[in-house]
Amino acid sequence: MSKEIPFKSIVVGEVLGPIEYTIKKRHVESYTQDWRDPNPMYLTDSPFGGPIAPPAYRAGLDGFSLLATKYDTHATIGVKTEHAFFSPVPIGKRLITRGVLADKYIKRGIEYVVVKFTMTDEDGVKIRESTDHIALSVERVIR
Repeated sequence: MSKEIPFKSIVVGEVLGPIEYTIKKRHVESYTQDWRDPNPMYLTDSPFGGPIAPPAYRAGLDGFSLLATKYDTHATIGVKTEHAFFSPVPIGKRLITRGVLADKYIKRGIEYVVVKFTMTDEDGVKIRESTDHIALSVERVIR
């Protein structure tokens, strides 16, 4: 059982967040360099009236960030993720992500939680819906 997040105390339906951040040009530039994806839509201009963030920007981080609003997540591991994208995000927009602990389960002795969340921009436009399955630790449950 995880020493950091007491599995028995996790309540399915618990609200997580919100977390907020602004998409900054320098972060998108760094992201595109890391992923070797210098698409001009991310760096200079796009059909949406200016540069936009790559669709997967922060996609792998927000579930963990939401879980961290209530729990110590330093020993967690992402094992499955699903995303649906609805709208591009212009550089400079503030994003708000809200989530819920949608499920918890034990499989092969490892404890997991499922975090479902929705990201909107500061104007209320839906950007992304995601579901992350997160292993709380790789410690085995002693039976």
